[in-house]
Amino acid sequence: MSDPFSTLDGTLDQVWWRLERGVAEKRAAARHPVLATVGAQGAEARIVVLRRARRTLDRVEVHSDLRAAKVEELRTNPRGSLVIWEARAKLQIRLRVDFRVMEGEEIGGYWQAIPDPARSLYGGDPAPGATIRGPGCHTPGPDDSAYCVLRGTVVEIETLQLGLPHHRRALFCATDGWKGVWQAP
Repeated sequence: MSDPFSTLDGTLDQVWWRLERGVAEKRAAARHPVLATVGAQGAEARIVVLRRARRTLDRVEVHSDLRAAKVEELRTNPRGSLVIWEARAKLQIRLRVDFRVMEGEEIGGYWQAIPDPARSLYGGDPAPGATIRGPGCHTPGPDDSAYCVLRGTVVEIETLQLGLPHHRRALFCATDGWKGVWQAP
């Protein structure tokens, strides 16, 4: 059996296959990437749920409550990173992404596709990050006016696979048509 990570094309194919699997399979490593943004205090990172991945559009999407800090951070600086660690493959995938906050009528179809129980995640009272007296002092949504989609255009993909006899690192950029180059690990 050949090793898909031994070629640049194979590596890039594996990245997108894993992203698409993360959307489709709840237990896939790519389902819960870390989203890194720049906030008022510096670097911010949190786990999100990958909702869409489309290689033909260089696109990824996550959903958020419009009032969450990450939304304002991305409005201020739309560049972010998504990081995935797949332990079994000893593979780190880092996506550099330019995000756009989509809301209102632009995402009406998205809201309709969300199952009713999941809708309660958007629009609770008080807003995400507000101080509360205790863990039960929060009323869930739903409120479609508090829901948004963070649509990201992938501009770079970096992989690092740990292994013997050596690690492998590759970088792919949209600006060169995703040709890719090997890098020292």
